[in-house]
Amino acid sequence: MDERGNERTSQHLYNGPFPSTRNGALFNAFSYPTKISAEAIALFIACHTEVGARVFDPFGGSGSTGIAVKLCARPTATMRQLAQKLNVTPRWGKRTAIIYELSPMASAIGDVLCNTETEEFQKYGAMLLKDIETEVGSLYEIKDNEGNIGKIRHVIWSDIIVCPHCNQELMYAEVALKKSPLQFISKCKCTKCKSEIEISKAEKAYTQIYDPVLKKSIPAKKRIPYKIYGITGKNKWERYATNKDIELYSKITKKIDFGNVPIYKIKWGELYRKGYHYGIDYLHQMYTLRNAFVISKAINKIHQYPAKIQKALKVFLLSYNQSHATLMSRVVAKTGEKDFIVTGAQPGVMYVSSLPVEKNIILGLRRKLSTFIEAIQTLSKSESEVEFVTGSCLSTKISKKTIDYIFTDPPFGNYIPYSEINEINEAWYGDLTDKTDEVVINSSQDKTCIIYKKLMTKAFNEMHNALKDNGECTVVFHSAKAAVWRAILEAIEESNFSVIKTGLLDKIQSSFKQINSKVIVKGDELLLIRKNAQRISNVEWDGKGAEEEEIIQQAIANNSNPETAYGDYIRECINRSIIISADASEFYKKWKKRKH
Repeated sequence: MDERGNERTSQHLYNGPFPSTRNGALFNAFSYPTKISAEAIALFIACHTEVGARVFDPFGGSGSTGIAVKLCARPTATMRQLAQKLNVTPRWGKRTAIIYELSPMASAIGDVLCNTETEEFQKYGAMLLKDIETEVGSLYEIKDNEGNIGKIRHVIWSDIIVCPHCNQELMYAEVALKKSPLQFISKCKCTKCKSEIEISKAEKAYTQIYDPVLKKSIPAKKRIPYKIYGITGKNKWERYATNKDIELYSKITKKIDFGNVPIYKIKWGELYRKGYHYGIDYLHQMYTLRNAFVISKAINKIHQYPAKIQKALKVFLLSYNQSHATLMSRVVAKTGEKDFIVTGAQPGVMYVSSLPVEKNIILGLRRKLSTFIEAIQTLSKSESEVEFVTGSCLSTKISKKTIDYIFTDPPFGNYIPYSEINEINEAWYGDLTDKTDEVVINSSQDKTCIIYKKLMTKAFNEMHNALKDNGECTVVFHSAKAAVWRAILEAIEESNFSVIKTGLLDKIQSSFKQINSKVIVKGDELLLIRKNAQRISNVEWDGKGAEEEEIIQQAIANNSNPETAYGDYIRECINRSIIISADASEFYKKWKKRKH
């Protein structure tokens, strides 16, 4: 593409905000933290490169860039509509790509979605569900309200809390909820002594239980079934759990042979929380005993199928596992709803709520299968070719100056410890991340911001060596910490790249981490970088040559909320080569002071 074409592309793609939706089969096939829509990435690739170009992503994650390369040869209606809306002219057609990713599990996700034969997967996926149903389906049998045998859809379990005044044990679900309308409350009265209790400060009840996997007694939280949701024939029903249900669960789990459930000790790090991870030291303790057994049965069954399909089936199984089969699955109470909304694990954390949900894995996989098939089928007829390499991008085997374009979404400092998030699935997959080269700020790994910058510089040096002299690179980045921003910008500069354009990637639905962080940063920044290029200003501001404080005040004046204002501040500092010194928390204080 000539220089004028490059600038026209930059104007429309980077003067955004650029929309990145979080829906559809390709996005929902496998949940992964900070994932970007492959359809959005495909538009960047098709606008920045010619047909036949070679694309590279050094931080591949779950393979979105690889999926995007596949989509370039078979653009969806959504992609065509977005191109028209943005007034860009993408060159749809075949590309090739090489995707590096440190996590074996994440690398497998992209490889399976991009390089699996649809009919074969469909055949063995259906076979897996049938075999699991035959072998362990009876574990989910339960009596409905009329005494007929039905199937569990899901069970809400409840922690037990202790009254600080009289030591009475109280079911969390019975005291922490107001039912008309349904909502969580912060205070309740003890049913025994009638004293007021601040629920968040009440201690949890603990006990000793026999662990049939470890074959010994262990400390654990007290947790009992609260409400059961089932189906009999086509009739869905719900009822509160009874003592008979508790007895039935105990009876079922005592009959199970847990010999094939792996004994794997979790390597807790940054994400460990003493409060809600109490008693969770091993992999199987992230589940109810029933669900740990069902997952192990499914893994063992997959090993009996042809070797060429095992990887795809494991990825399919694990696409449901961590998000929905563990105790991290949960409920939320939404305004106006009469009952709970059941949802999956919160992405980017390993939170176990006081009302964890045990889902019927077989029913969940049956629903998931159609989404997975649709995703594979969407990519199966693409002429583009994608190679996935499980390994470190700090030392690649890519020949010098052979890459036309790089699109990458590197780790955001200490934002998410990916190796910890992936550990649950990787333990079942049978291959764990080697953390040596993980580019992250993480005290558990003794990796400081200085080390993060050194590792990121190595990564950008590899990118610089691989990229052709006229090639371009789009970097997606997000941080509420000025030090992290300085680290990545210094890494870019020390690798002989220059930021020549900035923009905003607008993730239409914010991730849990963005919504629930103490300091919110809306959207991710887009950085267009080139080799030995002159910086180009992206935004017209009133104060030409303004220092940082003037930029801060201008950003505050131009925006109605602090999140977008902070993004404007970051981008303008980058455009003007001004060192970023304000964390989002400090910036928001200034915003609040001026606005109020």
